[in-house]
Amino acid sequence: MRIFLTLWYKDFRRGSLVSEVIDGGFDGFELSLDYPLCRSVKLSEIGPLKQLLSSGLEMGVHLPWREVYIASPIDEVRETSLNYVIRCLRELSSLDITYLVVHASTDQAVCSDNVDVCVSAGLKSITAIAEVASELGAPLYVETTRSYCCGGLEQVVNYLDYGALICLDIPHAVERYSRLYRRPMSLSEILREAPPRTLRAIGCVHLHGYTMSGYHVVDSHLELQRTLLSEYLDVLRRRIIEPRYTVLESFYSLETGKQIQFNRLRWCVEELKKGYGRDR
Repeated sequence: MRIFLTLWYKDFRRGSLVSEVIDGGFDGFELSLDYPLCRSVKLSEIGPLKQLLSSGLEMGVHLPWREVYIASPIDEVRETSLNYVIRCLRELSSLDITYLVVHASTDQAVCSDNVDVCVSAGLKSITAIAEVASELGAPLYVETTRSYCCGGLEQVVNYLDYGALICLDIPHAVERYSRLYRRPMSLSEILREAPPRTLRAIGCVHLHGYTMSGYHVVDSHLELQRTLLSEYLDVLRRRIIEPRYTVLESFYSLETGKQIQFNRLRWCVEELKKGYGRDR
């Protein structure tokens, strides 16, 4: 299992970024293509990105997701979103991409009582994206989200026959299923509820700390709590899931809420490698 972290455009403004990532002991990073990347800012123009790649780190890519609705049942919205995602994907053709992540989502309320219409729209988009991903030689993971529509393991399973695998975002899954069942749900409980086929297809996991109030996640993308890391390691040791990549999406301090330096996450990287095994 390889340990990555998520990077955004804003992270590249920090002069210490490259040393933070290297000192953190990571195997690679997942670059989130949030605006203005793929628009006014080209990847080839980012100096720290070149430095990270030249240092031997691997790069995964999270395709655009904010204001991007590739599962919208409104054809004009879906097609515009899809075209934007594919254009960004084509920009990656000169880079060595380890994997790709995408959200198959929409904001349409119709999904609450007729999810099939949104999943069907998502299937059209995922088929097109998977075809381009295949040309790049990179596996495509559809990420679970916190939304009712198209965000659950019982929904992303529909994409497995169309060239995609699954990326499980643990805190987002905790929030989604806790709201769905109206009680706090643990990771183990969520995975017991999942279709068995999805567990075998989870090749990527997003992991970050969170706080809850009742059955709602209040804050996420925090430093990991040791209890959550222990629960995740237990799931790995029991081989309930066997991801190739675990991506730390921790940006903020659990105590202060302020942005953290990524080398502060080294203890998480070391615990994951020690507790599960680097090459398993």
